[in-house]
Amino acid sequence: MRTKVNYQFTRSISARVIAEYDSTLANPLNTSLLRTREVATQALLTWLPHPGTAVYLGYNDDLQNLNRSLCNRLPNGTCDPNNTTFPRAGPLLNDGRQIFVKASYLFRF
Repeated sequence: MRTKVNYQFTRSISARVIAEYDSTLANPLNTSLLRTREVATQALLTWLPHPGTAVYLGYNDDLQNLNRSLCNRLPNGTCDPNNTTFPRAGPLLNDGRQIFVKASYLFRF
């Protein structure tokens, strides 16, 4: 599921927010897929003072149900070095967050 909201404050200032939810609810009796959940959000504030010039302020966030130990456990409790699938757990873990600023200016010669 994905939702996108745009809002224009003035002629030169606008905002955009995107929220995404992705889930795999697999039945272990029918498939080997793991149950996964992911929630991602993005926010962007844009200022266009005049044509050719832009300033962007943004934020990205990603939450997944990854296991906090980040390894698949063997029956004896040690990490399995041969299993390359991402371990999954119940609570969501923040696996990526970023704040950025971007500016561009048009030079005319």
